[in-house]
Amino acid sequence: MKRYFLLLLALCFTTVGFSQIDRSKAPASGPAPKVNIGEYQSFTLKNGLKVLVVENNKIPKINFSLNFIVDPLVEGDKSSYTQIAGELWKKATQKRNAKQLSEEVDFLGAHLGTSSSYVGVSGLSKFKDQLMEILADVTMNPSFPQEEFDKIILQTKSGLQTSKADPGSIIQNIKSVTLWGPEHPYGDVITEETVNNITVEDCKNYYQTYIHPSNAILVIVGDITLKDAKTLTEKYLGKWKGDKAPKHQYTAPKQPQGRQVVFSNKDAATQASIQVTYPIDYKIGMPDQLALNIANQILGGGDFQAKLLKNLREDKGYTYGSYSSVGSSQLPGAGTFTAYAEVKTNTADSAVVEILKEMQNMDNADFSDEDIYRVKKTWAGQFSRSLENPQTIADFAYSIERYQLPKDYFTTFLQRLDKVTKEEIIAAAKKYFHPENAYILVVTDRSMKPQIAKLASNGEVLELDSEGKPVKEGPKVAADVTPEKIVAAYLKALGGNDKVKGIKDMTVESEIAIQGMVINIVNKQLVNADKPMFLMEMSMGGNTMQKILFDGEKAQISGPGGSQTLEGSQTAEIKEQAYPVLEAEYTRLGITPTLEGIEQVNGRDAYKLKVNMGSAVTYSFYDVENGLKVKSVGTQNGVTNEVTFEDYRPTAYGLVQPYASKTSMQGMPIEVKVKDIKINTGLKAEDFK
Repeated sequence: MKRYFLLLLALCFTTVGFSQIDRSKAPASGPAPKVNIGEYQSFTLKNGLKVLVVENNKIPKINFSLNFIVDPLVEGDKSSYTQIAGELWKKATQKRNAKQLSEEVDFLGAHLGTSSSYVGVSGLSKFKDQLMEILADVTMNPSFPQEEFDKIILQTKSGLQTSKADPGSIIQNIKSVTLWGPEHPYGDVITEETVNNITVEDCKNYYQTYIHPSNAILVIVGDITLKDAKTLTEKYLGKWKGDKAPKHQYTAPKQPQGRQVVFSNKDAATQASIQVTYPIDYKIGMPDQLALNIANQILGGGDFQAKLLKNLREDKGYTYGSYSSVGSSQLPGAGTFTAYAEVKTNTADSAVVEILKEMQNMDNADFSDEDIYRVKKTWAGQFSRSLENPQTIADFAYSIERYQLPKDYFTTFLQRLDKVTKEEIIAAAKKYFHPENAYILVVTDRSMKPQIAKLASNGEVLELDSEGKPVKEGPKVAADVTPEKIVAAYLKALGGNDKVKGIKDMTVESEIAIQGMVINIVNKQLVNADKPMFLMEMSMGGNTMQKILFDGEKAQISGPGGSQTLEGSQTAEIKEQAYPVLEAEYTRLGITPTLEGIEQVNGRDAYKLKVNMGSAVTYSFYDVENGLKVKSVGTQNGVTNEVTFEDYRPTAYGLVQPYASKTSMQGMPIEVKVKDIKINTGLKAEDFK
C-alpha cells in the first residue's frame, strides 16, 4: 500500500513539473472504483417468504418492511379500491380493534403503515419482538372494519371535491385517459362514482387474492442479528399460509402519431399546467438506462443548468420551474417521458414550443461534454453520500431481488456511470425524446384554446373534463338570449328587481366547521350608490381572527398580527363585495358581461357569463331553468377561487338567497352554512369601523 501511494505521489509531481495546468477546465477524473457496499443477508421461509436483513447496531432502532409484488390491476368502475384497501388494512385486526391497535403502537413509540402492497412497522430495537408480533397480526389477521371503511370513503370523497379544481389532479386524470385508456391499469381515474361503487367486501377480496407469503419480500434493517431475524420471522410468520397471486398481462399502449393536443378548462386560471408526454419502453436494468437518465438530467432533471429551466425560467421568464422526468414500468411499453411546467396562462402555447425545441436540441446533440461531466459528478457524489444510510443498502437489496438485477448492480454503479459515452447519450435522446410525436396536455382558461390548437399536427384539440371524460358540446344558446336577459332573470329569481333595489343594508351570519372547530363569519353591507360600505369579521371562540373593512373609500384588513391598508385593484375587489347583489349594479358601474355559452354545473345546464373588472376575470353560472346563480369562478390576488351556491331560500324580507356555499381553502374543502340573514335593520356608517 505504501509503495502504491508513493508511486501515485511521484506521478502527481511529474504532471505538475512538466505540464501546463489549464485552470479553465475541470480536472480529468480517475477511473471510477468498484464500490464496497455493506452486505445484506437473506433467507427464505418454507412458505416462500423471502427475507433480507441489513444489520446496523449503531443506533437502537429497527424497521420491518413487508413488500408485496402485485401486478397492477384494472379497477374500472371501482377505481381506487386497492388504495382504500391499503388504508383500511392497518385499522384493526381480529384481536385488536382500531383503538387498541393505535394505542399499542403509540405506547411503543412505533410507527405502523400500510398500502395496497406494503405493511411496515418501525421503532426501538428493544421492542423488536412486540413490533414483529404487531406486523404479523396486521398482515395475517386484518378485520377490515365497516366503520373505519366508511370513514375512509368519506375522506376520499371529500378530497375528490378539492381535486376537481386542482390543475395537478386534472392534468393527471387527462394524462391517465390519454396515454393508457380504460383497458390499462394506469388508465384508471378516481371519481365519486367509482368510490361509491366500492364495498368493504372488495377490500377483503383484494387481500385474499393478492396478499400471500410467496409474493412477498420482508426487509429488516437495524439493530438485529441474522440469527434473531430468523427466529422472529419463523416464530411470527412461519405459519402464514397462502396461495399464489394471479398475474396479469397487458398490451403496450399506442404511441401518438404527430403532436396531439388534449385540453381541460379551468375558468379564470392565471396559470397553465402543461405537459409534453408519451409512453416509452423503460424498464429498470435495461442496457441504456443510465444514458437515458443522463440525457433527461441534462434536459430537465432539476438542477439550474438544465436546459428547460434555463430557457423557460431564466431566458423567457414564463415560470419558476420547468422540468422533465422519465418513469420506469415493468409492464410492456408503459414507462413515461414527461416534460412539464406551470406557466402564465397567456404563455402556455409559447412555453410548449420552447419545450419541444429543447427536446429537439437534445436529439441534435446540442449539449456539451461539460453537461455530461456535471451530471456524472453530481450523481457520483449523491450515490456515495447515500451509502452512509443503512436503509440505502436495504433499498439496493430489495431492488436486486425485486427486479432480478445482477448482484453487483450497485457495487459497479460508479464504473458503469463513468463509462457512459456521449454517443450513447445522443442515441438515448434520439430513441426516447420525440418532439414530433407527443401528447401535449394543457389545463388552463378556455380563452387559450385557439392558440394551443396551433400546436397540434392536425390543428384540432380534444377537450376533456376534470375526470378525463370527453366534453360534449353544450346546447346552443337561443338567438334571443342576451347577458342582460340572464341578469334580469336572476334578479327576478331572487324576488324581483324592486325587492333587490329596496335593500338598504344586509347582515349575514354564517359558520364554517373545520376538523371540529367552528369559525363564525359576520358580513355587513351598507348600500349607498356612491359610497357602499362592507365589513367582514371572522372569529373563533369569541376571538377575532380576521377583519376586512371598506368604508366607501379605502379598505383595510386586520388580524392578530396587525393591520394593512389595501390599495388599487385590491380595494376594487373589496368594494365589489359591498353590494348585496352586484348584478343589480352592472349598468351603473359600467360592467358589461359577455355570454360564453351553456355549460353543465352539477348535471344541470347553466348560462356562463364572463365579467372583466380591471385585471380580474370572473365567470358566473346561472341555471337555465330557474335563473339562480349556481357557481362563480374568479381570481383574487393571483389565486383562482371557485364557489358553488346551494340551498336557496327566501329571507324574512322576501329576498331569495343561498344558505349554503362550497369552496376550498389551501386544498381543503370548505362548506359555509348561513345561520341568519337580516335586511334593512338600520345599519349606519358608524357601524363600519
